[in-house]
Amino acid sequence: MTDATAEFGTKMAKPSTFEVDDVFWGYKIKSGRGPSFAVAFGQAASFFFGVCLLTASIGILALPTLFFDGPLGAMRIGSAALLGAAAVYLLWFASRGTKTEVHVDTSLGEIREVICNRAGRPTTVGSYGFDTIGGVLVEQDPSTGLSRLIMQSHNSSHSVVVAEGTDAQLMSLRDQLAHDLLGYSAAQAA
Repeated sequence: MTDATAEFGTKMAKPSTFEVDDVFWGYKIKSGRGPSFAVAFGQAASFFFGVCLLTASIGILALPTLFFDGPLGAMRIGSAALLGAAAVYLLWFASRGTKTEVHVDTSLGEIREVICNRAGRPTTVGSYGFDTIGGVLVEQDPSTGLSRLIMQSHNSSHSVVVAEGTDAQLMSLRDQLAHDLLGYSAAQAA
């Protein structure tokens, strides 16, 4: 065996960055992409400021006699409630999660964009009927060098990135989506 064939034999195919799970109502396409820096930074900042606001609202209620003279007033209760509401919203955003999934519900005929939190509970970002999807295509992403599987809407420029990977990895998923969303004849034409 020569050095060229030995080196070629050790190179493996790229592992898939997405995962498809079959469920009773259809299937889930889990993206293997990590969050962007902006999302991660936004969630970290939201967590920090949420904890600060929660501490301030508890402090306004718990430490009245040290700084104020008299009973709890309406202003202090109102400001504590306002700070607490802002803290809950920021902490909700911080714990929202970053794992994106596309749920293809063949029983209801809809596509759901979902973000799962760290406990696995999904939050629906968008929902589209099968009839609103105009095309399922694979295009090259110049920034990563990988291909992206994209669903495009009929009436608008809105598109949903379903998965990223090599062309060979995405073709079977594209054919399955085209069959489910656009019908069998469209899948044969593509």
